[in-house]
Amino acid sequence: MVESGIFVTLYDKETLDLYLDKGVYGQHMPPEDGQPSSYSNYYRVLGDYACCRENDHVFFFLKRKIYYGGQIKGSKEKGAFHINGQHSPMGRKANAKLVWNESKREIYEETDTPGVFKVNDKKRCQPFIITFKDKQNLKGRYITSDKLYFKLGEYPYPLPSNSIQGMGFCTITPGETQTLLNLLKKPTTNKRNPQNNENIKLNGKPTPYKTEYTIKKTSEAEIESQLEAALTANPKLLPPKLQPPKKAAICRQTPISPFKPSQMDKADITIYTEKQIRDGTIPNTVIELKNDKAGKQAAEQIKRYHKWLHKRLGNEANKIDIHILAKDYTKTFNNYLPPKTQKQIQKHKLTDTNNNQETLNIR
Repeated sequence: MVESGIFVTLYDKETLDLYLDKGVYGQHMPPEDGQPSSYSNYYRVLGDYACCRENDHVFFFLKRKIYYGGQIKGSKEKGAFHINGQHSPMGRKANAKLVWNESKREIYEETDTPGVFKVNDKKRCQPFIITFKDKQNLKGRYITSDKLYFKLGEYPYPLPSNSIQGMGFCTITPGETQTLLNLLKKPTTNKRNPQNNENIKLNGKPTPYKTEYTIKKTSEAEIESQLEAALTANPKLLPPKLQPPKKAAICRQTPISPFKPSQMDKADITIYTEKQIRDGTIPNTVIELKNDKAGKQAAEQIKRYHKWLHKRLGNEANKIDIHILAKDYTKTFNNYLPPKTQKQIQKHKLTDTNNNQETLNIR
């Protein structure tokens, strides 16, 4: 199994101790009483949860230190997360019970609605949670973040854990995961024993994600982030040749770009197999999604992926499968791709026939 993980940013030791002690993590999100708008982060955060699989590793980042939590419990084939309460569209669809409730914590302001609390005067809830267990006797071990970033500095390109700014948590590559594990397993590593006296715990069994809780057809996606979350949670919606092998890892919003101060190019879905490229820091498959007609802008974006990968890897970049999935394509789409790029890009059309997809000839 390819070992991947999630990288979670926290802001206080009390919260770190709670999650380490209970083996539970839930991202704070605004309650979604209706359907999320295109401006909401709902589906983008859901997409990170959707990439999680059984035995993925959980790392917490707090004040320049990185702590080990454990390995995720759940499914190997679909999103290994749980639905917590009904403050989200998925929670209402699943009729999910509220089993993890942080609203009674002293550091938050409780509201009249169970599971909803105020942080800095803003309403928050935890509609999704992951559960994890330490199987390697590493829980609470930590390193300074500089140790990780010095090691990652050996790779001349950005990775999810060093481009996480503005995100609560993100999926990380197998290369980053293995680097962290190697550093944490050193005998000189420090360890934090959770000091948690809070009366917060799982109240019953959480509702696991099921594929029926997301869209059944790609045409049902109203916005691109919804499509991305559905495909990562349920990869069977992908074309057969794009579906990850059983031992693969899935990430989302992976930098495929040189370091830039802003507007870094990030691939929607990346897949990592046992045939690792650059120690598992480079994906074997890159998938770009467009929930509408792909034209010049989409072609230019995928051309930048191709150019950057070849600049960094040379001929090794030919091992990478690069795909684009869109509802349709402009007649001039191919004109924006040079012949060398066209040879490596596979174009697919999102439909609800032929296993939801149609593969097109890009040339």
